[in-house]
Amino acid sequence: MFDLREYNLIPKESEMEIVATKNSRPGWLRVHWKLVLAVWIGLALCGAIVAFVLMTNSDAAKLAIVTAKSNPALSQRLGQPITTGWFISGKIEVTPASGHAELAIPVSGPKAHGTIYSESRKRAGVWQLVFLEFVDKDGGERLDLLPADTKDKQMPLTQ
Repeated sequence: MFDLREYNLIPKESEMEIVATKNSRPGWLRVHWKLVLAVWIGLALCGAIVAFVLMTNSDAAKLAIVTAKSNPALSQRLGQPITTGWFISGKIEVTPASGHAELAIPVSGPKAHGTIYSESRKRAGVWQLVFLEFVDKDGGERLDLLPADTKDKQMPLTQ
C-alpha cells in the first residue's frame, strides 16, 4: 500500500503543531494591554482633577471660603494671609433652583492650619450657609465661623 507520510506529502502531527503556533498571533488586547491600562489610569486621573476643580470653583465653596476669611476670630487664630488648600473634599448636589453641599476645606495661615467644615443649602437659586466651623489640626479645637445674624435667619431643615 502507498503511504503519503512516507514521501512527506502529508505533514506529521508534530509539524502541524509547529505550523499552527507560527501562524497564530496573540489578540490585540494581549499585545496592547499596557496602552489600555495607561488610558484607563489617565481617564481616572482626569476625572478626579475635574471633580476637584469643579468643587473648588463651586458657589457653595466660594461662599464658605469668603465667609470664613472675613471672620476676625479665624484671622486672629491663623494669621494673615489665610490660604486654602488644593483638595476640597465633600459632596455637592445641585439643580438650577436648589442644592445641598457638605464640604471640608483645608486652610492655613502663618500661625496654624486646619479644616473648615461647611454645610450649605441652595433655595430659590440662592446659597445659604447652615454650618461653618473651623477645626484646628493640632489641638482639635473648634471655632464657629457663622455670623450671629445668619444663625437667627436660618430656617429649620428637613430632608
